[in-house]
Amino acid sequence: MRRKKIAIVGAGDFQLPLVQEASKENDVVLIAPVIDKAFEPYIKECCLIDVRDQDAALNFCREQKIDGIITDQTDISVRTVAYVAEQMGLPGIGYETGLLFTDKARMRDVMEEAGIPCLPNRTVTSVEDAVSFWRELEGTTVIIKPLDSQGSRGIYSCDSEEDIRKHFDESAGFSSNGEVIIEKMATGMEFFVEGMAFGGTFRNLIIGDTHYFDIENAYAAESRCTPSVRNPETVRRVLERNREIIEAFGLKQGLTHSEFIMDGDEIYLLETAARGGGVYISSDLISLETGINVEKFLVDIALGQLQEMPKLKATGKYSGYKAFYVPFGTVKSITGLEEVKALPYVYRNQLDNLHVGMDVPVEKLNKTNRLALIVEAESEEQWLERVAHIQDILHVECESDGITRDLVWK
Repeated sequence: MRRKKIAIVGAGDFQLPLVQEASKENDVVLIAPVIDKAFEPYIKECCLIDVRDQDAALNFCREQKIDGIITDQTDISVRTVAYVAEQMGLPGIGYETGLLFTDKARMRDVMEEAGIPCLPNRTVTSVEDAVSFWRELEGTTVIIKPLDSQGSRGIYSCDSEEDIRKHFDESAGFSSNGEVIIEKMATGMEFFVEGMAFGGTFRNLIIGDTHYFDIENAYAAESRCTPSVRNPETVRRVLERNREIIEAFGLKQGLTHSEFIMDGDEIYLLETAARGGGVYISSDLISLETGINVEKFLVDIALGQLQEMPKLKATGKYSGYKAFYVPFGTVKSITGLEEVKALPYVYRNQLDNLHVGMDVPVEKLNKTNRLALIVEAESEEQWLERVAHIQDILHVECESDGITRDLVWK
């Protein structure tokens, strides 16, 4: 039987599990601006382009005569994957759906039309418009974020006109068209929900709890763990809100990753995406809790081979990622690295990215110097104990201007 050829768009760390799965029975062609050596054993061809260049990706895929195209754990590739699939008549979510899931303003418009509560927000193109909207909200704290970026890039909390003017241009710089969403900031418990669609049927898979670093304007989670240990009725309401939103958006196939906040008694969507959650949520946390091989699901959908929705097999595990920052400076020494890698409950890790001599050139902590481990356990209590043990073992000396710093865990 001829091995099929599948294109995967994006080559960040979190795409590697998908590439590995796809390569088992298929030839993988990889599209990304840079490709790490870790991917080389699993790919047949590559195309080094900006993953947002839809026509260049289409031309390459036509030349390669691909049978399917996918991505996971990254927003920035979703439009290109949807575009190529539609142009080549391959299975996909549809280009209009791809646009919707990568445009924060469109998302909110659709939600409002469906009667789903949204936080007060406005799409703006100038700092003056942003300041004007902040004044309309009577000076409450707001979040400004790029219209169509990913992760925490360009996201800032602002509680003054000075803050907005300080951060607006940087936020706009991460947006493809310079547009920025300014939105009232909510406070409360945060959740993430992973879902799956096939044949027009949607199913929630897992729901977990999100905890953030206590660092000003870092806007990155220090941990996401599943299943949620919060009030069962609240969990039920969040899951129902997620279903309501995804069905309003019309996704017919693929994965979803959504983030919610409960402010008072109301549940608000923060973000949703037509791909699995990053930091190995898609590849690892879903599988650890449900037994579903998510990467195989994605490959089978892309190649038109899926016959039915995978069945869930509850494992009873409690698992999550624990992230840390490598501080600004040069890493002079590391202790405990191999010991942590060998721990049986460390399911996956990014510790190969941590090495003596590495330079962290940015003083501001962001996702370029954030690494993570997937830790599995039987309960929340055991998970916390295991994470504490890892923190006791793993240390670095990172030096800058004569000052030595250790890893940042909170």
